[in-house]
Amino acid sequence: MLSARPKITDLSFHLFGRSLHPELFKSGNGREYQRANYLLNVNITTDGHWLSFQHKDAIFSEVSAGAHHPLPATQVLVSHPIEGVCQNDLQLLDGQVHYQSKVQFETVDPKTFVTIQQHLGSQTDHSQPSGLVYRFESNGRLDFGAVSYVDVQSFINHVKIRAFHTFPDSCAVLKSETLFKILG
Repeated sequence: MLSARPKITDLSFHLFGRSLHPELFKSGNGREYQRANYLLNVNITTDGHWLSFQHKDAIFSEVSAGAHHPLPATQVLVSHPIEGVCQNDLQLLDGQVHYQSKVQFETVDPKTFVTIQQHLGSQTDHSQPSGLVYRFESNGRLDFGAVSYVDVQSFINHVKIRAFHTFPDSCAVLKSETLFKILG
């Protein structure tokens, strides 16, 4: 079972034009989505999520990771700290794939945080067949641990991934929305 999360201020968001080794991450829950045009692997990790999107022979990997992750320095397409709202819009594979992402970090008041935490924690793989949920262990200072919920909407030529990750120590929520769209 995964333990408590790192501080939200230590996280950054990355997109790589390559696959990443699974042993770099501690995954709590994962799922594969396959269509005729692509293969998507989604994993909830200690720091947030890690996903890989494969179209033809190309693989793109998106990850939210802390400073402790030794990520590769090659084929980095996007890399920025997670703070406020960040948007990315790229054409990949010579325009064959369109990638969009929006990453938002938000601190909320404790009452709102508890409501968000309860709502995300009530999601189950059975009630939302397109989604993944993972409840982290408490770090001992609070009665509850973090929660991650990732919803995947998989279509023939595009896939939309919405992720929500809570950080109880700072009453923070990390939200991201990613779109991979096959154009050619």
